[in-house]
Amino acid sequence: MSKSRSYEERKKIQEMWEDGRSIPEIACAISAPVRSVYAEMERGRNGARLPDQRLQYDADLAQRRWQEAIERRGNRKVRQATGPV
Repeated sequence: MSKSRSYEERKKIQEMWEDGRSIPEIACAISAPVRSVYAEMERGRNGARLPDQRLQYDADLAQRRWQEAIERRGNRKVRQATGPV
């Protein structure tokens, strides 16, 4: 079962990443699978680099992209009941 990250968790990921923590360390700290943290990092990647040359993670961007994905999905129950559009 997948669990979406809260905005607070995304901010914690950003803070830990900027502090130089590794993805496995972050996953352990927020009690999430490592693969989920990798997916979250991909969602919040903005193309900029941190001073240590790692790609920057932006919690606000990740939250915005997550919201947009939810909105694109629409209401699945209505779509199933009425058939393909």
